[in-house]
Amino acid sequence: MQPCPALRWSELAELTIETIARTEQGGRAGRKGSHLVIQIPRISSPDSQFESFWLECPDLVARGTGRDVYAIPGNQEKVLKVSNRQTNFSNWMEILVHSQFKETGDLAEIFSWSWSGKFVVMERLTPLVDGDLDAYKFPDYLTDRKRANYGRDASGKIKALDYALIAIDRPQSSFL
Repeated sequence: MQPCPALRWSELAELTIETIARTEQGGRAGRKGSHLVIQIPRISSPDSQFESFWLECPDLVARGTGRDVYAIPGNQEKVLKVSNRQTNFSNWMEILVHSQFKETGDLAEIFSWSWSGKFVVMERLTPLVDGDLDAYKFPDYLTDRKRANYGRDASGKIKALDYALIAIDRPQSSFL
């Protein structure tokens, strides 16, 4: 017999839930590849749940002026954005902008956020290279147009991944 690796209670609970669900379906439980499945907290969950989740995401993949971005182990499609300021303004702006313009397909999808807005789980995009934005038509409402703020989704579509700055002098809808 091989020794059982040490698990935290949160991992054990997730592993148990996965085991029950997959056993009923006749599949293997609790692992995706070689990683344990990490459950993303629901929308407006308490910060304490997101803080526990954050501890499971040790790999910093990007750092901006107001936020840090972490890879989510076992999930190549999403990242965790964590505000590193006293206010969570940038995250709240992205949540509001996404809720208003998500149907356009121009924005990286937001899957969850914490009650305070300190934490946001967002679609992970692949970084762009020189020339990728040459033929791209920027949406009128997005004003921060540097290449680092855009990426490609899994299908190759260019989307904004940092959209906390918007133009509000010419509203195109009932956003305001």
